[in-house]
Amino acid sequence: MEVLMLWLFPWIFQCVSVRADSIIHIGAIFEGNAAKDDEVFKQAVSDLNLNDDILQSEKITYSIKLIEANNPFHAVQEVINVEEDL
Repeated sequence: MEVLMLWLFPWIFQCVSVRADSIIHIGAIFEGNAAKDDEVFKQAVSDLNLNDDILQSEKITYSIKLIEANNPFHAVQEVINVEEDL
């Protein structure tokens, strides 16, 4: 399983990859007022899962967290919480 964590928010981008079977798990953190970003992210993951040219045997799963705008402490706490869950 391939575990891939991808944290997206205005001031931090972090990507961590660990080798495993054939599931890639990614996470995204968006500010609560960014509902369209959430939908675009979900659609992008769906498109990747349907494209056999990119992912032959892997499947992407995801976790999305919404945080308060302009609250870096909350963002850091969510990253810690998600990393502990893996």
